[in-house]
Amino acid sequence: MPGYQALLTDLDGTLIHSQDCICDALLAAFQTVSKVTPSKEEIMGMFGLPVEVMLTTLTDISPDDKETIADFIEEYKRQYPIHMERARLIDGALETVKYIEGLGCPVCLITSERRKNAAHILGRMGLDRYIRCMVTRDDVDCFKPGPEPILKGAAACGTAPKGCVYIGESPFDIEAGVAAGVFTVAVPSGNWPVDSLVEQSPDCVVKDITELCSIFDESRRRRTI
Repeated sequence: MPGYQALLTDLDGTLIHSQDCICDALLAAFQTVSKVTPSKEEIMGMFGLPVEVMLTTLTDISPDDKETIADFIEEYKRQYPIHMERARLIDGALETVKYIEGLGCPVCLITSERRKNAAHILGRMGLDRYIRCMVTRDDVDCFKPGPEPILKGAAACGTAPKGCVYIGESPFDIEAGVAAGVFTVAVPSGNWPVDSLVEQSPDCVVKDITELCSIFDESRRRRTI
């Protein structure tokens, strides 16, 4: 096991229970721009992808309709803080990022949310004290399942990809982590069945996020041998 120097982490379903909140915010945004309102199940099936991809996939809005897409994103940004008042931390998430950051390992958020939304929820949950940097939808050209956000997260931490652990709860997360060459950890704390995560060949599957602490501890122990 190599020495790990940084943690990269997904947000929704990995650090916080927010899926229902986001679905409600998205449904409100869909209703403002489209005659077609997708079902909650359809939205959940695309969790982890940028919201504009959801819009152009689940409705007849064309990817070339930049004005409608912009209106949709703005309405979603407006709805996000309203509905996210119901979001809550996943058990052990705050303690885990605090512990790893306390080891001197930077923690970077990797999220398909816009930066303003991500900053809002990190502050509300108290995670901003330990998560010092983030890579959001605003920072990349190609988001998950491509490797770009993971590679940018490693660079933001000043660490080579092989020195990073990345944890996520969706197949898009795992595919991105594997493609980026980081140590990829799958956690079934969201809406995705564990089999769908295993299919993407993560380096390991954990029952809950607190198991990251032992991964970093073991890494540090081996570095001192």
